[in-house]
Amino acid sequence: MIAISFLGILWSFLAVLWNLFVHWLSIFAAPFEEPEMFWILVPIWVNWFFTEFFMEKHGTSFGNAVSNGVIPILASLDWTRYIYRLLAEGTLSLTFGVFLKFMLTFAVFGYGVFVIISGIRIKRIVFYVGRIRWITYVLVMLTPIIYNVKILDFYTMFGIILFFPLYYWIIEIFDRITPEPRVYQQS
Repeated sequence: MIAISFLGILWSFLAVLWNLFVHWLSIFAAPFEEPEMFWILVPIWVNWFFTEFFMEKHGTSFGNAVSNGVIPILASLDWTRYIYRLLAEGTLSLTFGVFLKFMLTFAVFGYGVFVIISGIRIKRIVFYVGRIRWITYVLVMLTPIIYNVKILDFYTMFGIILFFPLYYWIIEIFDRITPEPRVYQQS
């Protein structure tokens, strides 16, 4: 009897974990529900690809981290533009959810400024927080929330946090199996 209840609990846990994983994957597909997101996400993805595989193959530098800090600033400005436009059109009303989105936008703007200042002041933390992999993940995960495709709730935030290591290690494995750029081979 105990074994059956344990298997039931295990099965329920795995079902919840699977649903959370599918929800997390749906965040990546969100731009197909709101194509306007492509205007900010395509530059983020292109920048991520070239920076990840050509500049940060062996970690980030201070200068690269500083330039990576500009990306959250630009994304937060785009998010502010989008929210303001919806408010001005009357499509969106000023609610607590909109206030939270503005706060999230402000936090991402502050994150970008923090990365730039840390890089300029040559703080060691910039090697971690200024890495394009982190920055891209934050922006790709939060953009669908700002663009009203995904809901800012505990379930979504838990999935974003829980599956970050999976995202990180998939990129790390891909990074290791892709060929080294010639510039690294010559030095």
